[in-house]
Amino acid sequence: MNKIKKISILTLTYNNSNLLSKAISSVSSQIIDSKYEVEYLVIDDCSTNLNVQYIESKLADCPFPCKLIINPINLGTVKTFNRAIMESFGDVIIPLSADDEFYDEYVVSNIINEFKISQELIITGVRVPVENDKELNALPLVKDRCFFQSRPSLLNRIVLKGNIISGASTYYHREIFDKIGLFEEMYTLLEDFPFYVKALTNSVNIHFLNRKVIRYSTGGVSDSGTINSILMDDFIKSYHYILSLNFLGYWQSRFIFYSKILTRNDKRKLSTFLQYPEQYFYSCFLKFKIRLDHN
Repeated sequence: MNKIKKISILTLTYNNSNLLSKAISSVSSQIIDSKYEVEYLVIDDCSTNLNVQYIESKLADCPFPCKLIINPINLGTVKTFNRAIMESFGDVIIPLSADDEFYDEYVVSNIINEFKISQELIITGVRVPVENDKELNALPLVKDRCFFQSRPSLLNRIVLKGNIISGASTYYHREIFDKIGLFEEMYTLLEDFPFYVKALTNSVNIHFLNRKVIRYSTGGVSDSGTINSILMDDFIKSYHYILSLNFLGYWQSRFIFYSKILTRNDKRKLSTFLQYPEQYFYSCFLKFKIRLDHN
């Protein structure tokens, strides 16, 4: 890995620039060795309510060179992130969501050091949800952190049981984009999950930094609890992509197709039941188990 000399911190916004104050303040508070050249880019995806004067007034207090970039048309998260990467100069790319903040003033320095020590191209850290000023259980959960010790185990975990890696707390050495390309622009909003699958299937580790790196408020942009139709379409595309890679076993592939791709109406059809009877009974078992666990 080449030496790390330049750092780019990137914040993407879309109709949420009013939340930027906390993110910008946490960037401004970072204590980073002066031997590193640091830049902070805020990239807006053609918001309808963008307050340029407000953002520039907040950026004026940042000790690092800052730049506000505004897309002339709405591109979506994936294309905007790719544009930010191409506009930036950093050897290390550190995203920070508009409604998040670094956990403390040493986060960026610790991320840099972890890249240097581990020599990995992707690093993910611990994110902390906050509700009413109280920290909730940090994520990923402690029981899930063992999966990062094995690339195949991590791949199977995120594909079959749900993604435990958040794009809000994951960081990249620029070499990863030379190695496997930028985020896939066949997706509109979903940049991280397909990229992690692509990295893991191309023998790239996702290194776990056992350190709290961000705080985020529950119920905000980072944790809305809802999936819109565009994002749902992106997920379906991602699972079709996963099936095309042919690394899953026969029964695993059937599980993915039934649980992740078929619609609710598809699952109610007799033809689907006849074709996937074991998946139907397994889904019923899971629903029954969830009810028992809640009682």
